[in-house]
Amino acid sequence: MFHDDRCDLCGDCLFLCPYTDYDREEAADQFRRLKEGETPEVVSECVTCIACNQFCDKRANPFDLILERQEQTGALKIPEQNTQLFRSLPDAPTEIIPGEPGKPALSLCSVGDLVPGLFEGPLFEGMTVLKGGDFFCGVGWVHLGEEAPVRANAPGVISRLAATGAREIVFYHDDCYALAAAMAGEYGIDVPFRPVHIIEYLLDQARERAADLKPLGLSVAYQQPCASRYTPWKDEQLDELLELIGVDRVSRKYDRSGALCCGSALMPRDRARATQIKELNIADALDAGAEAMAYLCPLCVLNLRKPSTAAGLENYHLIELVNMSLFE
Repeated sequence: MFHDDRCDLCGDCLFLCPYTDYDREEAADQFRRLKEGETPEVVSECVTCIACNQFCDKRANPFDLILERQEQTGALKIPEQNTQLFRSLPDAPTEIIPGEPGKPALSLCSVGDLVPGLFEGPLFEGMTVLKGGDFFCGVGWVHLGEEAPVRANAPGVISRLAATGAREIVFYHDDCYALAAAMAGEYGIDVPFRPVHIIEYLLDQARERAADLKPLGLSVAYQQPCASRYTPWKDEQLDELLELIGVDRVSRKYDRSGALCCGSALMPRDRARATQIKELNIADALDAGAEAMAYLCPLCVLNLRKPSTAAGLENYHLIELVNMSLFE
């Protein structure tokens, strides 16, 4: 939700945007025009990475106004086949795999099988697993320039998650955690369970099994998901987790508040630009001395794994890194 009363038109949100080239005066003018009901160039130039919400220290949520105008105007010109794909995701077969009483549930949304094998082994034993269309959070609609489907879907998915009776639900997909931990409150939806991010869960597991951890001695470039902008407090947990397992998160330009998206959101409308963003990410990782890319979002894995391998980098999901430290 955009908070007009908090916006003072400082221009930081668009001046700091890594995908546009506005000076501070131009940035402020773009947003002034947006607030006055116009559709300035930034509406179609936006890559929907949500970074401007994090750049705004007044917490005005500028991306939410950009998204609203994208939805009103269709400025992103997303091909119909892509919107049809998103409309079909709630129809994906739903499965609830019962676990042991007292353990948190694990929600995989509709993306849990995109990187095979992640949830096999001791880390997730005994957890009730929730997967499929009933648990599709819908937050990915923002990358298609639409917010209404997210808002419309939110009460139902929170209700279905709550109906499992789980007191804690671990969310694998950053989008789902963003919905439960941040966006639901903006929508006025009560969340009657504690949302737990997969990073927090992995950190708790590493702490409990500290005596079994073997330092990996690996330098990685972390690929931050776009939805992390909604819940940036997890970054400190990630730093602690990586330190515990002996992984160095290299200091690079495109990480933390300066992170670039993986390019997947741009693929439907501008493949050349998406390819350029992928190349920037990989070159930045190499320049910083990384041996590998480390991922959280499964779509980032699928989008960057091939070009990063070609550049000589290894590829690991965070879950794989924890498993390697504990069990290999």
